[in-house]
Amino acid sequence: MFIPTLDYLMSAPLAALLAAPGIRIVSTRITDPGFTGYAARSGDRVEVALPAGRSALERDCIVRYLIGAVLRVDGLAPLPKPLQVDEITGA
Repeated sequence: MFIPTLDYLMSAPLAALLAAPGIRIVSTRITDPGFTGYAARSGDRVEVALPAGRSALERDCIVRYLIGAVLRVDGLAPLPKPLQVDEITGA
């Protein structure tokens, strides 16, 4: 499984991150303005889902953070308030 370093996660071109084995980005139909996206990991696969219509900057930042969070990248700082990441695990 591809686990990037914090430096690579934050500085690599987004296209390179999304081209890593097992990582893909999809759209979600969730349209709540307070929802920024989610990442789901299943084995060696990570799916990042974002609502449509987000700016390029928001997309870049959220994708990087969600990949880092779901892969538990060492050194990833918490998001500033009021943003938060909730972890939901299967029973």
